[in-house]
Amino acid sequence: MKANFIYSDLNPCGGGERLTLVTMQAILEIDIDIELITLEMPDITKIENSFGKDLASVINKIKKIHILKHILDEQSICNILKNKYDIIINTHGDIDPFYDESFSKNNAITYCHYPSTKYFIESENIEYLEKHIKIARESSLSRNFASINSQNIVEFDKKKYLKWLKDRYDKMMCNSIILTNSEYSRKAISEAYGIRDIIVISPPVDIDIFRNSLLLSASSYTTDKRDDFILIISRIEPSKRIENAIKLAKLLKEKGIGKGQIIVGSLEHRYNDYYIRLKKMILDFNLTDYVTLEINASLKTLLSLIKKSKVYFHPRSGEHFGMSIVEAMSAGLIPVVSDNGGQTEFVPLKYQYHTLEQAAQIISIAFKAPDSERLMISNSVKKFSTLNYKRSFQQIVNELLVKISKR
Repeated sequence: MKANFIYSDLNPCGGGERLTLVTMQAILEIDIDIELITLEMPDITKIENSFGKDLASVINKIKKIHILKHILDEQSICNILKNKYDIIINTHGDIDPFYDESFSKNNAITYCHYPSTKYFIESENIEYLEKHIKIARESSLSRNFASINSQNIVEFDKKKYLKWLKDRYDKMMCNSIILTNSEYSRKAISEAYGIRDIIVISPPVDIDIFRNSLLLSASSYTTDKRDDFILIISRIEPSKRIENAIKLAKLLKEKGIGKGQIIVGSLEHRYNDYYIRLKKMILDFNLTDYVTLEINASLKTLLSLIKKSKVYFHPRSGEHFGMSIVEAMSAGLIPVVSDNGGQTEFVPLKYQYHTLEQAAQIISIAFKAPDSERLMISNSVKKFSTLNYKRSFQQIVNELLVKISKR
């Protein structure tokens, strides 16, 4: 049997990329061959650096990688799908509007972290549209979305393109089995599309590596082996609202709370301007002795930074789930998160903030949390393990294969 995965780019090495690789592992474990449709060839060295060799080894087990010029390359997609796959799995369903007329709830699975594309299209979101409209303008698609203006000049018809893009995304959502990461996201998808049979499968977190090597090891279990540092783990991009962490750092330093803040994250070239703005904020707020930026850190470096910290801060409100939050909790860090989003489903209420001023107060208390509470917090997220995710996903696929065999 064969499955084809869709994911536009695995190289950013964030939560969605990890989920995709673990899902591939789950499919391989039930003896289904996999292929991949993507826009960029996976950078194995970078993926190894971020996730470790074991998870990165999945790339070498992919039977064939199909590189598209853009995710809406219909002719290429049509040619690829002639290979007759038993299952199509889109693990980037919040961004990639990947659809073919052959897709249905009998052969297609879409993991949608949040119905982001619907809102991007409706609001003509600049970042999203620049990426996709630029691709369209530079491709054969432009012939299908051209109009003649008053000067008889052929120009790209953005409105027509957006209508077509919305139609594809809507059909994808309504003609596949929808999985998502939290009740927060399930509700948003249901409200957006009227879909009721959405399945919540929390993303896979490598609980063991954080829990066993950091929390339960003799050298790092007790609080006196940690220090009053606040850790942030996030991709360096505007949607993650990392500027909130720097604003918080200013408050903390002024109040004499903590010894410093460490921001760890991967950075793509197209977000260099945002990274420069963050560094300027640190300089302008006189935080060079308080805030440290660790860019594209290895897994080994990440583990060492978690080991020295006591508190994890999440700067974004409305997070869909928050895999890095679970990672930090499994390692015994006290999570301080916004009171809006999927993370509120598993973070204790007393560690949820509404304003940055509240966050600063919570952090000052969190530093003093006893070892027993850190262990309790770690125990509370064991359900989000990679093993549990694989079992849940495999069950869905096996049920789908039974239906296929009866047709």
